[in-house]
Amino acid sequence: MRISGYIAVVVCIVCICVAFCVFGEDRETEICRRFLEEYGWQTVEKPTDSAEVNIPTDFDMVYENYNTIQREAGLDLRPCRGRKGIRYTFEVVNYPIDTGETVYANVICIDGKPVGGDVMTVGINGFMHSLNRKSIEDA
Repeated sequence: MRISGYIAVVVCIVCICVAFCVFGEDRETEICRRFLEEYGWQTVEKPTDSAEVNIPTDFDMVYENYNTIQREAGLDLRPCRGRKGIRYTFEVVNYPIDTGETVYANVICIDGKPVGGDVMTVGINGFMHSLNRKSIEDA
């Protein structure tokens, strides 16, 4: 095969990889948004942030407390111990109480599947709670 043939193959591979990355992330973003909608949360279309997360093999007190929040929403991170995922953060547009600051919803995905999440603010007097919207509306 001539050099031009190799270049054509490399260009095709790069194009396929770029398309997979762009459309794969959009697909996972939409899965996360639908997951949040199941809990009653409406969000902006695109995440405001995303980051890789490592679920530790052994939970310290922080992760035990975070997993308590997960269990309040019918989720559990214990089966995910030792795995890597991606945390997507979305701005919530229908939080039922005026907090005076932006409210965010986080979704943790492993292999394209939501496995956990929370609702929170980042202010000095901020909060974090489970995805279970009903508990806020009943308060």
